[in-house]
Amino acid sequence: MDSPPPCVVDANILIDLHAGGLLREVFLLPFRLVAPDVIIAELYDPDGDMLLAYGLESETLSGAQVLEVASLLARYRYVSANDLFALVLARALKAPLLTGDRHLRQVAEQEGILVHGTLWVLDEMVRLRVIAPPQAARALEQMLVQGSRLPQAECQARLRRWKTQ
Repeated sequence: MDSPPPCVVDANILIDLHAGGLLREVFLLPFRLVAPDVIIAELYDPDGDMLLAYGLESETLSGAQVLEVASLLARYRYVSANDLFALVLARALKAPLLTGDRHLRQVAEQEGILVHGTLWVLDEMVRLRVIAPPQAARALEQMLVQGSRLPQAECQARLRRWKTQ
């Protein structure tokens, strides 16, 4: 049997899902969530070790990939090194990058990497019946209350739709 496809996840997606109480559920999606070891090491709430126990896969970049990060950092000074670790890993795995960081999203798009955000993850969880629409609405409201920076108009549209399903 083939392994599920990977998605490289940035810290802010994991933080949003934690705020919404959906960390366990996201690992029920039919893809592997992978993150660079440097991102997992920086997480404390949610805790990186807990995420690994839930099923998050850790990847260490090669020396050549770290040099690629350094090269990108010189070109895109407004993006953090850790964010660029996620971008380089996504490129290496030929995987979508899951991030809510506006600057990282822009760089990934410029570099030809498919990018999705927190709302896409929620949409997928509802579409694949990992969670019910009302649970998605509650989770999104919790994310917003806790300061997640998500596009307001898109959030309101989803809340209206999910609350009526």
